[in-house]
Amino acid sequence: MRGLRTQEGEKFERFFALVQKEASKKGEVFFLDAGEGHDFDNGFMEGENLSGWLIPLGLVDEFEKEYLKCNDDLEEWEKYFCWIEWENENSPIITICGVD
Repeated sequence: MRGLRTQEGEKFERFFALVQKEASKKGEVFFLDAGEGHDFDNGFMEGENLSGWLIPLGLVDEFEKEYLKCNDDLEEWEKYFCWIEWENENSPIITICGVD
């Protein structure tokens, strides 16, 4: 799944699809860096607050090449770093924070 460097379970991928849906409303793609706690599992999906990069569609291919190398040399992309927060575990509502 685009935006992930690792293989994730089906329940997390359902949650991540909601994150990507919210990012696409802004014309962007979210690339996961790390989980930030505040976990939930409602039986159908599981997730937590996330950190990563919210990349405009026009830059996605360029960023993805660097992202998939799994290195820490992403300083030039720092301005796209953001946090994803959720609320309401029965029907998660996704909020993107930290990016103008």
